Amino acid sequence: MSDKLDFAFSNYKVISSFTKKAKALTLKDKKYVSEFNLPIFGKKFKNYNKDIDEYFDSINDTILEYAYLELFANFEAIVIEKIKLASGGMIKAIKENYDSSLPFVSYEKRFVKSINDLGGLNKILDLLRNKISSELFSELETIVKYRNRLAHGKRFNENIVLNSIEDSYKTMRKILKEL
Repeated sequence: MSDKLDFAFSNYKVISSFTKKAKALTLKDKKYVSEFNLPIFGKKFKNYNKDIDEYFDSINDTILEYAYLELFANFEAIVIEKIKLASGGMIKAIKENYDSSLPFVSYEKRFVKSINDLGGLNKILDLLRNKISSELFSELETIVKYRNRLAHGKRFNENIVLNSIEDSYKTMRKILKEL
């Protein structure tokens, strides 16, 4: 299941390497501004190297944000899939181990969370709170705050700073191993 997470992280690394190469080529030769179809084509540069650096820094920030959102979306999808599997397993265990004529069987089934009971990320976090270590949960809370900041147009959690996308990726993998 974590193949999706690995693939998202690999995509980020590939795209980042492309932009590093494009930046290096563009700094060497101005022809790459038009060849790469950069939106700064035709611009008069005050300081070519500085302007190119600033442009690619901006692009790298955007790539990081999109990659982060893709990484988190894949993580969330994997967690939801694991919840579905666990829920199905619990319902199956109730059906196999308790006679359906017993009065409490339907009552017990109501305690089994299904994906329909999880109306949002906060409910998923509530389920994970007691399933993963408190250290990992604290890291996950920071990751979620950063994700919320990106997903909502950077209007929230302005002070959230992650160490790196690599650290977030490693944290997500650790959480998936604990589930």
